[in-house]
Amino acid sequence: MRCISHGAPIASALSAAGAARLIARTIAVGERVPDHALSRRAQAIGSDKAVTGKVHPLGSWHDPVVEAQLAETLGTPLGAALRPHFEWYGCRGAFFHNDAHYDARLFGVWCIAGPPMDLVFPRAAVRLAIEPAHIVVFDPFEVHGVLVPEADVYNSSDYRDAATSLFLGFELDITPTVAVAFGIHAGAQGYVISSRTRINANSGALELD
Repeated sequence: MRCISHGAPIASALSAAGAARLIARTIAVGERVPDHALSRRAQAIGSDKAVTGKVHPLGSWHDPVVEAQLAETLGTPLGAALRPHFEWYGCRGAFFHNDAHYDARLFGVWCIAGPPMDLVFPRAAVRLAIEPAHIVVFDPFEVHGVLVPEADVYNSSDYRDAATSLFLGFELDITPTVAVAFGIHAGAQGYVISSRTRINANSGALELD
Protein backbone atom coordinates (compact mmCIF):
# COMPACT_ATOMS: atom_id res chain seq x y z
CA MET A 1 0.00 0.00 0.00
CA ARG A 2 1.14 3.52 -0.77
CA CYS A 3 0.14 6.48 1.39
CA ILE A 4 -0.85 9.81 -0.15
CA SER A 5 -0.76 12.86 2.11
CA HIS A 6 -3.10 15.66 1.12
CA GLY A 7 -3.33 19.33 1.99
CA ALA A 8 -7.02 19.71 2.75
CA PRO A 9 -7.81 22.24 5.48
CA ILE A 10 -7.67 20.72 8.94
CA ALA A 11 -11.14 19.58 9.95
CA SER A 12 -12.72 17.42 12.61
CA ALA A 13 -15.11 14.50 12.37
CA LEU A 14 -17.96 14.59 14.86
CA SER A 15 -19.59 11.20 15.48
CA ALA A 16 -23.24 10.70 16.31
CA ALA A 17 -22.14 9.94 19.87
CA GLY A 18 -20.46 13.35 20.11
CA ALA A 19 -16.82 12.25 19.96
CA ALA A 20 -14.50 14.44 17.89
CA ARG A 21 -11.27 13.54 16.11
CA LEU A 22 -9.24 14.97 13.26
CA ILE A 23 -10.17 13.81 9.78
CA ALA A 24 -7.36 11.73 8.29
CA ARG A 25 -4.59 13.56 6.45
CA THR A 26 -3.73 10.47 4.41
CA ILE A 27 -5.34 8.20 1.81
CA ALA A 28 -3.84 4.76 1.13
CA VAL A 29 -3.86 3.04 -2.28
CA GLY A 30 -2.80 -0.39 -3.47
CA GLU A 31 -3.60 -3.19 -5.91
CA ARG A 32 -4.43 -6.88 -5.83
CA VAL A 33 -5.95 -8.79 -8.72
CA PRO A 34 -8.99 -10.67 -7.38
CA ASP A 35 -8.74 -14.42 -7.80
CA HIS A 36 -11.28 -16.38 -9.85
CA ALA A 37 -13.34 -17.37 -6.81
CA LEU A 38 -13.80 -13.76 -5.71
CA SER A 39 -14.57 -12.60 -9.25
CA ARG A 40 -17.20 -15.33 -9.63
CA ARG A 41 -18.73 -14.32 -6.30
CA ALA A 42 -19.04 -10.74 -7.54
CA GLN A 43 -20.59 -11.85 -10.84
CA ALA A 44 -23.18 -13.89 -8.98
CA ILE A 45 -24.47 -10.79 -7.19
CA GLY A 46 -25.84 -9.28 -10.37
CA SER A 47 -25.32 -5.65 -11.30
CA ASP A 48 -28.78 -4.52 -12.36
CA LYS A 49 -29.77 -3.17 -8.93
CA ALA A 50 -27.63 -0.03 -9.01
CA VAL A 51 -29.38 3.14 -10.11
CA THR A 52 -27.44 6.14 -11.33
CA GLY A 53 -25.58 8.15 -8.72
CA LYS A 54 -26.15 6.10 -5.57
CA VAL A 55 -23.97 3.54 -3.83
CA HIS A 56 -26.02 0.45 -3.04
CA PRO A 57 -25.23 -2.12 -0.33
CA LEU A 58 -25.65 -5.55 -1.93
CA GLY A 59 -25.08 -7.86 0.99
CA SER A 60 -22.85 -8.51 4.00
CA TRP A 61 -20.56 -11.52 4.07
CA HIS A 62 -17.32 -12.98 5.40
CA ASP A 63 -14.74 -15.34 3.98
CA PRO A 64 -11.54 -16.09 5.95
CA VAL A 65 -9.58 -16.71 2.73
CA VAL A 66 -10.52 -13.29 1.33
CA GLU A 67 -9.84 -11.72 4.72
CA ALA A 68 -6.32 -13.19 4.73
CA GLN A 69 -5.68 -12.03 1.15
CA LEU A 70 -6.82 -8.51 1.93
CA ALA A 71 -4.93 -8.28 5.23
CA GLU A 72 -1.75 -9.42 3.47
CA THR A 73 -2.20 -6.78 0.77
CA LEU A 74 -2.92 -4.02 3.28
CA GLY A 75 0.29 -4.85 5.14
CA THR A 76 1.46 -3.19 8.34
CA PRO A 77 -0.25 -1.57 10.23
CA LEU A 78 -3.50 -1.71 8.26
CA GLY A 79 -3.86 -5.47 7.93
CA ALA A 80 -4.00 -6.01 11.67
CA ALA A 81 -6.81 -3.44 11.97
CA LEU A 82 -9.05 -5.11 9.35
CA ARG A 83 -12.54 -5.93 10.59
CA PRO A 84 -13.69 -9.44 9.62
CA HIS A 85 -16.96 -8.64 7.86
CA PHE A 86 -17.37 -7.24 4.36
CA GLU A 87 -20.14 -5.59 2.35
CA TRP A 88 -20.73 -5.68 -1.39
CA TYR A 89 -21.41 -2.25 -2.91
CA GLY A 90 -22.49 -1.38 -6.41
CA CYS A 91 -22.82 1.94 -8.19
CA ARG A 92 -23.16 3.49 -11.62
CA GLY A 93 -21.26 6.62 -10.69
CA ALA A 94 -21.84 8.19 -7.28
CA PHE A 95 -22.65 11.80 -6.46
CA PHE A 96 -20.55 13.49 -3.79
CA HIS A 97 -21.26 12.40 -0.24
CA ASN A 98 -19.56 11.20 2.92
CA ASP A 99 -20.28 8.30 5.26
CA ALA A 100 -20.37 10.04 8.60
CA HIS A 101 -22.35 7.22 10.23
CA TYR A 102 -19.07 5.33 10.67
CA ASP A 103 -17.39 5.89 14.02
CA ALA A 104 -13.74 5.30 15.01
CA ARG A 105 -12.89 3.49 11.80
CA LEU A 106 -11.57 3.97 8.31
CA PHE A 107 -13.30 2.70 5.20
CA GLY A 108 -11.85 0.79 2.27
CA VAL A 109 -12.98 -0.34 -1.16
CA TRP A 110 -11.49 -3.08 -3.31
CA CYS A 111 -12.80 -2.78 -6.87
CA ILE A 112 -13.68 -6.25 -8.16
CA ALA A 113 -15.53 -5.46 -11.41
CA GLY A 114 -16.64 -2.51 -13.50
CA PRO A 115 -15.47 0.14 -15.96
CA PRO A 116 -12.61 2.59 -15.30
CA MET A 117 -13.80 5.36 -12.99
CA ASP A 118 -12.21 7.99 -10.77
CA LEU A 119 -12.66 8.13 -7.00
CA VAL A 120 -12.61 11.88 -6.33
CA PHE A 121 -12.01 13.67 -3.01
CA PRO A 122 -12.73 17.34 -3.80
CA ARG A 123 -11.89 18.81 -0.39
CA ALA A 124 -8.55 16.99 -0.41
CA ALA A 125 -7.91 17.76 -4.12
CA VAL A 126 -7.18 14.07 -4.76
CA ARG A 127 -8.49 11.89 -7.59
CA LEU A 128 -7.63 8.23 -8.00
CA ALA A 129 -8.27 5.82 -10.84
CA ILE A 130 -10.57 3.06 -9.63
CA GLU A 131 -10.91 -0.11 -11.68
CA PRO A 132 -10.68 -3.86 -10.99
CA ALA A 133 -7.79 -4.72 -8.61
CA HIS A 134 -7.51 -1.19 -7.17
CA ILE A 135 -7.82 -0.75 -3.40
CA VAL A 136 -8.35 2.58 -1.60
CA VAL A 137 -8.51 3.22 2.17
CA PHE A 138 -9.82 6.59 3.34
CA ASP A 139 -11.59 8.46 6.10
CA PRO A 140 -15.37 7.98 5.66
CA PHE A 141 -15.96 11.57 6.81
CA GLU A 142 -13.98 12.83 3.79
CA VAL A 143 -16.29 13.90 0.94
CA HIS A 144 -15.96 11.61 -2.08
CA GLY A 145 -17.70 10.61 -5.31
CA VAL A 146 -17.26 8.15 -8.16
CA LEU A 147 -17.01 9.98 -11.48
CA VAL A 148 -16.16 9.18 -15.08
CA PRO A 149 -12.44 9.80 -15.72
CA GLU A 150 -11.43 13.48 -15.79
CA ALA A 151 -14.87 14.75 -14.71
CA ASP A 152 -14.80 17.39 -11.97
CA VAL A 153 -18.53 17.43 -11.19
CA TYR A 154 -21.20 14.79 -10.96
CA ASN A 155 -23.63 14.81 -13.88
CA SER A 156 -26.22 12.03 -13.90
CA SER A 157 -26.31 11.90 -17.71
CA ASP A 158 -22.72 10.59 -17.69
CA TYR A 159 -23.88 7.30 -16.13
CA ARG A 160 -27.15 6.39 -17.83
CA ASP A 161 -25.45 3.72 -19.95
CA ALA A 162 -22.57 2.94 -17.61
CA ALA A 163 -21.87 -0.57 -16.37
CA THR A 164 -22.04 -1.12 -12.62
CA SER A 165 -18.89 -0.91 -10.51
CA LEU A 166 -18.76 -3.64 -7.85
CA PHE A 167 -16.71 -3.04 -4.72
CA LEU A 168 -15.78 -5.17 -1.75
CA GLY A 169 -16.23 -2.71 1.10
CA PHE A 170 -14.29 -3.18 4.32
CA GLU A 171 -13.54 -1.33 7.56
CA LEU A 172 -10.42 -0.73 9.62
CA ASP A 173 -10.31 0.08 13.31
CA ILE A 174 -8.43 3.29 14.08
CA THR A 175 -5.81 1.65 16.26
CA PRO A 176 -2.98 3.80 17.69
CA THR A 177 -0.63 2.76 14.86
CA VAL A 178 -3.28 3.38 12.19
CA ALA A 179 -3.99 6.79 13.74
CA VAL A 180 -0.33 7.75 13.44
CA ALA A 181 -0.15 6.52 9.83
CA PHE A 182 -3.22 8.57 8.85
CA GLY A 183 -2.53 11.68 10.92
CA ILE A 184 -5.53 11.23 13.21
CA HIS A 185 -5.81 12.24 16.85
CA ALA A 186 -8.62 12.98 19.26
CA GLY A 187 -10.09 16.43 19.73
CA ALA A 188 -11.57 19.12 17.51
CA GLN A 189 -9.63 21.48 15.27
CA GLY A 190 -10.70 23.50 12.25
CA TYR A 191 -14.27 23.22 11.05
CA VAL A 192 -16.46 20.28 12.00
CA ILE A 193 -17.94 17.73 9.60
CA SER A 194 -20.75 15.47 10.81
CA SER A 195 -23.75 13.59 9.44
CA ARG A 196 -25.60 16.93 9.50
CA THR A 197 -23.12 18.73 7.25
CA ARG A 198 -24.68 19.66 3.92
CA ILE A 199 -22.74 18.56 0.85
CA ASN A 200 -23.35 19.77 -2.71
CA ALA A 201 -24.01 16.50 -4.52
CA ASN A 202 -22.69 17.77 -7.86
CA SER A 203 -19.51 19.59 -6.79
CA GLY A 204 -18.73 18.14 -3.36
CA ALA A 205 -18.56 21.59 -1.82
CA LEU A 206 -19.39 21.78 1.89
CA GLU A 207 -22.21 24.08 2.94
CA LEU A 208 -20.99 24.96 6.42
CA ASP A 209 -23.03 26.84 9.01
